[in-house]
Amino acid sequence: MNAQNQLPEADQHDLADERARLRELTSQSWNLELVISGAALFATLSLAGSLDEALTYYRYNLMPDEAYFHDILPVQIVSLCKVACYVLFGAFLANFVMRAFWVSLVGLLAAFPGGIRYNEIAMLSKYGQERQAQRLGSLDGYIIRLDQRCNVIFALASVMAIIFLIVALSYVLLVMVATLLQWYVPPNLYGTVMLVLRYVLLALLGFYMLISLSAAIPALRDHPRLAPLVFRASTAPYLLMPGIGRPVQYIIYTFFSNVPRKTLYKRFGVIMIFFILIELVVMFIDVSRIKGLDVFDNRAFMSLNAARYVVNDADYDNLRPAPELADLASIQADVIREPYLRLFVAYPKQLDEDLLKLNREPVWPDTLTRQQRRERRAAWRLNAISQYFGVYINDSLYRKPDFLFTERTENQQRGLTAILLPGNLLTGKNTLRLTIPDSTSKPKTYTEIPFWYIPE
Repeated sequence: MNAQNQLPEADQHDLADERARLRELTSQSWNLELVISGAALFATLSLAGSLDEALTYYRYNLMPDEAYFHDILPVQIVSLCKVACYVLFGAFLANFVMRAFWVSLVGLLAAFPGGIRYNEIAMLSKYGQERQAQRLGSLDGYIIRLDQRCNVIFALASVMAIIFLIVALSYVLLVMVATLLQWYVPPNLYGTVMLVLRYVLLALLGFYMLISLSAAIPALRDHPRLAPLVFRASTAPYLLMPGIGRPVQYIIYTFFSNVPRKTLYKRFGVIMIFFILIELVVMFIDVSRIKGLDVFDNRAFMSLNAARYVVNDADYDNLRPAPELADLASIQADVIREPYLRLFVAYPKQLDEDLLKLNREPVWPDTLTRQQRRERRAAWRLNAISQYFGVYINDSLYRKPDFLFTERTENQQRGLTAILLPGNLLTGKNTLRLTIPDSTSKPKTYTEIPFWYIPE
């Protein structure tokens, strides 16, 4: 006797009413799906651009160094989130088109309740009518199947997007842990601690994969002692989904209980491989864009990786759109008419590491007021920055650039500004070059900006 027959008659009646209301609700859910799909199409495309802006903000204002956890891992996080957006966009677009077609078929069936009458199709022979009737079936049957496929696409896209977002969330936690360790662990122990952390994460991942494989073996999965461990390990990922873990389990278990296992694994494997490839492509494009790599350059005599010989719009205030940040440095224009250069040097967060290594703040007298301490600290920091950056114009060192701190109003980018009055400007092409010390304290090129000087 099943659980439903064991219920009292009144409860069985209530359950039947609930199921009837549920069927009525599902039959009317198509209009809500169209609204959700239309709104999601716009939202997912807008979100991808916002993610790029968030990554730019992180790299300039928050990234402390170029270690893997701070440099590449955030790019992976953004790539995963963008892939989730693309998955939702593709699925919602497919659902929108299929559901719109479904609505048209429902209207057609209302106009012609008999559906397709194959014996009345004059353009088909008797054999063709029978074959098409076997192959296509009835119109109402196809409408039902199309409705089911729309519902499956809607649910499957949501699960796939959630999986990518959960992986991205786990990466966010790794970045936060690495940042906290960098703040509180002594520098001489930080490398060892990060190495141990990587081995611990690999060990945990290996243990989870082992338990997951054990869940596929009936002898281990159903063993009285191992069953609780296998169950906890298989449900552990849902703990990372507060608030959405239970809905995801409803969707996943519905698929597993209604689709044949071989078919499910085959389709799920193909979908995962497809989306992983998309994620790798998106990440490759993002890394190439951030690192300034011209990976798709197929012109034999064109190179965009040599700064001295490239005009980059981001290096000139008159060519760069106001909301965008300058890359490393910028001047007022590509063509200079005035006998001076307005130099802006960006100050990304990761510069702190080198500046702190080379400079130790003096101990200020206790007799100084707070304002006096601030002014002396600011002067000392500007002097340290002036010694760190070497400013060359046409290979001649410009001494005492006299930097001042600045924050640009159009995009809130922080950096340093100096007005240079060089006496060796040539009519025509010139080059501004910034250098920084390398590991041997010798100057190495930080960035180069070509420009043209045409006096008024």
